[in-house]
Amino acid sequence: MDKKQHIVAITAVVKNKKGDRFLIIKRNLNEVAYPGKWALPGGKVEMGETIMDTLKREVKEEVGIEIEDDKRFLLDFTFTRPDGINVIGLCFLVRPKSEKVLLSEDFDEYRWITPAELKELDHIEGMEKEVGIAFGRGQE
Repeated sequence: MDKKQHIVAITAVVKNKKGDRFLIIKRNLNEVAYPGKWALPGGKVEMGETIMDTLKREVKEEVGIEIEDDKRFLLDFTFTRPDGINVIGLCFLVRPKSEKVLLSEDFDEYRWITPAELKELDHIEGMEKEVGIAFGRGQE
C-alpha cells in the first residue's frame, strides 16, 4: 500500500500598523526547503491545533510578535520538498499587536518591506501572489 505523507503549513502576511509594509524573514542555509530564501513567517500545523493557534505560535516563535485574534485567508499553495514530502499551504493576512521583532536564531535576517521591494529579494516563488492579494492588488 502506498503510504502518502504530507505536511499542512500555514504562512502569514504580517502587515505593519500603517498598512504599507509587511514582514519578511530570510531562511537560513540549513533549512530543508528553500534555504537562504526570503519567506513569510509560518510553519507546520501541529496535532490538535487550529489554524489561528498555528499562526499565533509560528509568528511568535519566528519573529517574537503576538498577533491579533483575527485572520483573512489569502491563498492556498502546494509544493514538494527536496525530501519528497508534499506540503499543502494556506496563507493568511494577520495584524501584529506590536512591530518589535525578536528574530529566532533559525533565521538570518528580517525586514519590513513594501510589496514593490519584494521583487529585489531572492524570495520563495509565488509569494508575490499572496502579498498582492494582501495589499488589494490581485495576484501580482
